[in-house]
Amino acid sequence: MAASSNPAMRRSRSSSKNTVMRGSPSASLPIILHCGRPDMDGLLGEFGEGDALARAENWRYSRQTLRALEQLPFGMADGTSALPQALIERFDWPQTRGRRLVFVNGVLDAAHSDTRASGAMIDRTVDGACAIHFHGDDALHLVFANIPAAAPARWNAALHIRAESGRARLIEQHIGTEGTDVLGALTSDIAVDGGATLQTATLGDLPGSASLYRRTRITLGTGAGFDSTHALCGGRFQRFDIAADLAGEKAVLTARGVFALRGREHVDVHLDVRHAARDTLSDVSWRGVADGRARGILHGAITVAQGADGADARLHTRNLLLSPHAEIDAQPVLEIYADEVKAAHGATVGQLDERALFYLRSRGVPHAAARSLLIAGFCREAFERIDDADLSARLDSLLDAHMPQRADAGE
Repeated sequence: MAASSNPAMRRSRSSSKNTVMRGSPSASLPIILHCGRPDMDGLLGEFGEGDALARAENWRYSRQTLRALEQLPFGMADGTSALPQALIERFDWPQTRGRRLVFVNGVLDAAHSDTRASGAMIDRTVDGACAIHFHGDDALHLVFANIPAAAPARWNAALHIRAESGRARLIEQHIGTEGTDVLGALTSDIAVDGGATLQTATLGDLPGSASLYRRTRITLGTGAGFDSTHALCGGRFQRFDIAADLAGEKAVLTARGVFALRGREHVDVHLDVRHAARDTLSDVSWRGVADGRARGILHGAITVAQGADGADARLHTRNLLLSPHAEIDAQPVLEIYADEVKAAHGATVGQLDERALFYLRSRGVPHAAARSLLIAGFCREAFERIDDADLSARLDSLLDAHMPQRADAGE
């Protein structure tokens, strides 16, 4: 069993105060999404190929996995691949019908997209890019389907999202079918204007042959709010690189997430939050579970810049190792350059509570069932504050489907 916890802090004042972000009242929110296909070679340079890999400290825990991917002869994926019915059923949610955009290997698929209830307008350009103007109180559902070909394939896409006023929600779902390796690279630049609130939920439910590099850049204006939820499961390799700039006074960011890993799955999450203005608030809370020979990484860094007085920054991660061969690396980092700041951080990596397991066993609960109950409860605590019942149910269902059932030294 391997685990590490490497916190770093320059100058901070800790606080036990617990604040819940509250979004603005629901209103019709214009969202503009510009979809395109950025240069893949440039993205893979950031992804860590070649010499850059050896130099990049923030890829240190994923180097071996990246080098294995680098050896594969990737061609460009086919954006017109047919979707199996079983895959369609996984994203055909009744609650988001009429508000769904489907991307097949990074290309917008008009045949399976349905925007009738969203008032969305889609403008296409000759290079395959598109601008999507969305108005509505209900969530817009973005589906990214990974479809394999005869040989390893890669795809890339970019989203530029601007939330201008009011409050809205985006749900992002990553799915696919088993086959040859598929590597996707998806980038987002998100701007939330002053007074607006954007809520996002990302469900990573990839097959074992799919890998994803997901980069997100977020800028929050004065009084803006951003609330994100991640549930990451499956896949050969998933890397989430998230950077948020709280540029306006009283901007609020809340980020919660869970990864539940088994077999040889590998998830690497890097969060970088920067407080650049006065009276800003960030609350980051992640949980991880790893079984078999899986590996999870959570690097969370919060920087409070000079002049960002009154900032309130919190970063906490809790993790469970369920196998002697699993590994979780937790790295919370705080850098404080302002006065009158509240800041707190912490990381734990441990095992299931044997006393709780004994208690359930003493009440007649079989060992495997007791273990599953404790793991499920640990993960679901991260989503307790989500007020969308349907989304909560889908998060629970995803975790249940990927929940490690036992520690298997031979996995």
